[in-house]
Amino acid sequence: MAKYTRDSHITTVEEVKDFFRHIVFDLGINFHPDDDFKDYIDSTTGGRSMNDEQAELYNRLMDEAFEVCDDEDLVYEIGCDLLKERLQMK
Repeated sequence: MAKYTRDSHITTVEEVKDFFRHIVFDLGINFHPDDDFKDYIDSTTGGRSMNDEQAELYNRLMDEAFEVCDDEDLVYEIGCDLLKERLQMK
């Protein structure tokens, strides 16, 4: 989880892609860009995937991703493409 800290920011579309890739592949979260990171549950433990501090950081970074993309359809497209890749869908 340490890849992103409170000093991290999303400033380019490539950084949006890296951030989403981190969420999907490193953290193993099948996320939706509109969802609060406080709501994700770890399927192995039944507990939250992130504590409040982590969730607030990831929520802020997601807000920045929307701002950078300037077109929210691009945010959904990036997220969908990565989830398809993880699920090995075409």
